[in-house]
Amino acid sequence: MKEKFAKDLKPGEKVTEFFALRKSELLEKDGKFRLKIELGDTSGRIDAVWWDVSKEDAEQASVGSIVKVRGVISSFQDKPQIRVERMRTASEAEYDLGDYLPRSHYSEEELSRLLDTMIDRVQNSYLKKLLTAIFTKADLRKKYLTAPAGKLLHHDIVGGLAEHSLSMAEVAVRLADHYPKLDRDLLICGTLFHDIGKIWEYKVSAVIDFSDAGRLIGHINQGDEFVTSVARSIDNFPGDLLMHLRHLIISHQGAKEQGSPVVPMTPEALFLYHVDELDSKMGAIEKIRERTGGVGWSEWKPIFDRYFFFGRDNKDS
Repeated sequence: MKEKFAKDLKPGEKVTEFFALRKSELLEKDGKFRLKIELGDTSGRIDAVWWDVSKEDAEQASVGSIVKVRGVISSFQDKPQIRVERMRTASEAEYDLGDYLPRSHYSEEELSRLLDTMIDRVQNSYLKKLLTAIFTKADLRKKYLTAPAGKLLHHDIVGGLAEHSLSMAEVAVRLADHYPKLDRDLLICGTLFHDIGKIWEYKVSAVIDFSDAGRLIGHINQGDEFVTSVARSIDNFPGDLLMHLRHLIISHQGAKEQGSPVVPMTPEALFLYHVDELDSKMGAIEKIRERTGGVGWSEWKPIFDRYFFFGRDNKDS
């Protein structure tokens, strides 16, 4: 496991450490090759160069993988740089993914307990059976608790899918007290299932990226297909109930131009869409807050078409 992070490396040091391989470019000059590299971990990024590398060695590690690097820290353009002597792809047993991608503030165990608590709130026997059938699948439950909910904007972290979905469920339960005509059980299932297709939409290594199925099929279709297949394996699962649940999944992005095959057309679906919008936007804003240091003005954020102000440090008042 990691002992030194990118931010800790100083010129003159020797290093043998694991990093995420973020960029790699093979360059040729006068018949000789060098590999221009960008490495990283949760602390930041560092450039590296591998001089006189063979094509075979350069092709051993692919971008997005975790690599073990041996080299010396030099300085280039006033920044630390690793002069690589050797590099290889690491095995999964050699590293903790949390050293390379940010994690949810909740541990996997905490998210698991929150998930069970939310499932216990469901009263409808068929929806309870569906939740149990899905989340007692150990492999799927593990993926659900560790998958990201996004690639760049919100909850793009290990555990982000569960954190986002459970946050939505809690908001939905609380607001449903104010709107008692809403079907609370459907809302809980809708929040927990709306993004479940992201388990297959993203592939997670040293970076979060789309899988082939994620690009070609998308998480809405994958999630709908999966939940539907499990529901149909439950004896006498009501067709009308399944139709309403599927509508929550396929309409949750709110508009066709935003990726939903249909727009929300039930009270629960419209409610779910707005809860999803709220939680995803607040997740993105918290990410901006952290990068800003929690006070003052953020940089211009094109996705929101505005700056954000996080108040003044009390020390300045």
